[in-house]
Amino acid sequence: MRKITIFFILEILLLSGIGVSAFSITKTNTLSISVDEYDMVIIAPDTFSASIQPLIAHKNNHGVKTFLKTTEDIYSEYTGRDDAEEIKFFIKDAIESNNIKYVLLIGGRQGQGFKWYVPYRFSNVDDGVTHKQFLSDLYFADIYKENGDFEDWDSNGNGIFAEWYSNDIFASDVMDLKPEVAIGRLPCRYENEVVSIVEKIIEYENNAYGKTWFNRALLVGGDTNPGAGDPFPFEGEADCNYIEQYFDGFDVTKLFTSDGTLESYNDFISSFNTGNGFVVYYGHGLQDGLFLYTSTGEKMTVFDNKYVSQLKNTGMYPIMIAGCCHTTEFDVGILNFLTIVQNLYQHHNFFTCTYECVSEVISWNMVKKQDGGSIAHIGSSSTAWGAVGDDNRDGIPDTVQNGFTTGLCAEFFRIIEEEGIDILGRVYTDTLTYNIDNYNTNIDRIQCKCVQEFQLIGDPSLKIGGYQ
Repeated sequence: MRKITIFFILEILLLSGIGVSAFSITKTNTLSISVDEYDMVIIAPDTFSASIQPLIAHKNNHGVKTFLKTTEDIYSEYTGRDDAEEIKFFIKDAIESNNIKYVLLIGGRQGQGFKWYVPYRFSNVDDGVTHKQFLSDLYFADIYKENGDFEDWDSNGNGIFAEWYSNDIFASDVMDLKPEVAIGRLPCRYENEVVSIVEKIIEYENNAYGKTWFNRALLVGGDTNPGAGDPFPFEGEADCNYIEQYFDGFDVTKLFTSDGTLESYNDFISSFNTGNGFVVYYGHGLQDGLFLYTSTGEKMTVFDNKYVSQLKNTGMYPIMIAGCCHTTEFDVGILNFLTIVQNLYQHHNFFTCTYECVSEVISWNMVKKQDGGSIAHIGSSSTAWGAVGDDNRDGIPDTVQNGFTTGLCAEFFRIIEEEGIDILGRVYTDTLTYNIDNYNTNIDRIQCKCVQEFQLIGDPSLKIGGYQ
């Protein structure tokens, strides 16, 4: 655990780099989809098709025109360097012919094996400290370069995507990053998971509106970097206190280590089970759990995969935002130790890659749970970054003002409160775009990484709070 602690402390550092001008590749596929207008396309393997039909009918009944495109059809109709690029070519066509706004990927790894139902893309933006590679579904949403050409995330043409290893401009890729569609993933490994999450989304959108539980919010935080952070030594708590302003009209519960309201995982489970519209967590994260430090510097488990079965919030499913590391790293698996050499390359050391040998990432465990858990989760697929202190002495924690992962979480709630947007994918996409526009993601590789790794596990067309 000591090494993970060091990693998060190092998340306050600022590392930067510079990219190089890009060239584009030309798509050679022929258009093979209809010219009808749609709002959303679901991309999934044929084996999940029947189980997805109730969700398509539900979306269409609520005016979200939706259709399914199977991975098998995409692979037969498109040509690209790999499956992921072929799917991205299809999304480009769906934007241009169907005017889609949302893309829902349904499928992750096939069971605990190494084949995928819906492929992934690894980014190679190296933060110089921990992960050399990490999952980024933003690849599927960033369709165009600034000049309108297809964005392949490989401007230097060497077949390595989103490459940014150092300050050497000739070893880096230039990426537009701005999403043209709202992307979300349900990384289902089995068909019963598809059935469960489809039922859960339908239940939420049909029944959440006007319910008392939706107007509750749970904010959880503590000390993330013991001995650092003045004048906000409990950084996670300061972040929660700052974003509380965006929960006007909500009944807010705060669980903090400094005041004793958070003493164990039982406090988190109890408050979660009362039902909340939103759950916000600022702290440490691993692939299978959340933890913080107490006022005495002791490590405390906030929540863990083994406690998911204790979530009993039936019909009261929150959107959860996690300002921490690893909670959306959905390529974990119990057989990952078999790829130890690759993992060492991706993550620099043996210690970090051992945490990838778990059966499921915590975010998806909570979202897919029947009769409890979350309806969606937004968080990082790799090492998260933030800041500490108050350098400009304005009384506001720098960690919510200077971008990075912690700032993304704060911006998400500002958009909901001040701009009144109530579609999950739109809030998520606008959050990413804000950081891209304001925090130099083209020259600062840490800001670039924070945007790329900040992923939505859930339905991007989800009506926040349900339909009236």
